[in-house]
Amino acid sequence: MRFVAVCALLAGCTSLGPMPATTAISAVPSSRPAGEVSGGLVPVFRLSDAARGEQRSKKSSPQLAALFDPERLLGVPGLIVGGRVWGADHDTGVEPLVGYRRALAARFSIAGAAYGTHMRADHNGAHYEASRFGAEVAADAKLLDLARWLSAHAQLAAQATYLKASGRYCYDGDTGNGRDCAEDGSAPYSYAKLSGVFPAATASVAFDAHLAGRVFHHARVAVMVAAGWMPRLVAGDQRAGDPYVAGGLSLTIAFGAADE
Repeated sequence: MRFVAVCALLAGCTSLGPMPATTAISAVPSSRPAGEVSGGLVPVFRLSDAARGEQRSKKSSPQLAALFDPERLLGVPGLIVGGRVWGADHDTGVEPLVGYRRALAARFSIAGAAYGTHMRADHNGAHYEASRFGAEVAADAKLLDLARWLSAHAQLAAQATYLKASGRYCYDGDTGNGRDCAEDGSAPYSYAKLSGVFPAATASVAFDAHLAGRVFHHARVAVMVAAGWMPRLVAGDQRAGDPYVAGGLSLTIAFGAADE
């Protein structure tokens, strides 16, 4: 696998390899068979940032996701299956998800999910490949009933992602940080590999609008902040990683079977 950090001198830096810090899945299970669709911006770190030193890119990425909660249909209440896609059109990740959600009390729910995929992209002379596998656990607490149909929630999630990547990128000979690849080939380049388990934690505040007994189940708007640990490369060598903080926003709509 190869990845390149390429900074256009006038237009900014090409950002490759977005790695989400959270699935952005609500831990609240459905009480009836349902489908969920969601979209928004998720917190990420980018593989190109591993070689970039202090010149970091914006740390959020568009994401679309779909989940199916079969509830009683398969005899496994709480099971969720689905997938998501994220990133720009030149650098997109497509990842299946499988998990479990359970309400432990009227106001408290927990969830777990596993995921994994392989990614690669080419853009402006940059190339990378990466394999990633991981798991996330989450807990949701209903804080307040704002109205009969509206409630406020807080959710905490923690995930660990194993990442294996390799590639080539141009770098500054003085600092070892990634830089623009010169057309005349004067900028040095290095092949690099990195691997490791990279953790992240995400805190969210969400508002749920729900309607009992209808095909429309609920809608959730969530604002999230994530903090995690990302890899670091200097002139092609993997070093101790760096912390990062990123924010995001999501909208989820659930629909399906009406109450009997």
